[in-house]
Amino acid sequence: MQITPTSATPELTLYYDGQCPLCVAEVAFLQSRNARGQLAFVDITQTGFEVAGHNISCEAAMAQIHGRTADGQVLVGVPVFATAYQLAKLPVLAWLLSRRWLMPVLQPAYVLFAKHRQAISKRIGPRVLQLSKRFLR
Repeated sequence: MQITPTSATPELTLYYDGQCPLCVAEVAFLQSRNARGQLAFVDITQTGFEVAGHNISCEAAMAQIHGRTADGQVLVGVPVFATAYQLAKLPVLAWLLSRRWLMPVLQPAYVLFAKHRQAISKRIGPRVLQLSKRFLR
């Protein structure tokens, strides 16, 4: 699933795993809060991703979520979520995920989660995706 923004230049483009139900649920949630089109979403599992000029390898994007700001800065891991939540008008989550003093805990925890997200997603992903679809109606 590739979702394009409504504005010409999104503030943040998120590169996500479209074969991961948890990732798809997160994208659906963020998209539901993207009324101003400040977020764009690119499924890294789509054919042609590597040659589409994103300058982010599929391997790197599979290891950790990547995002690109409107000015071209590449964000990796927790900062992607902090920026996305800020743009999605979720200031408490954005604030929490942007605290430097929490990064020594948050970033390694996220890397561990990302490494095992397929296994985690197999167990709880379909239910989370189903709940998110029901919640977003």
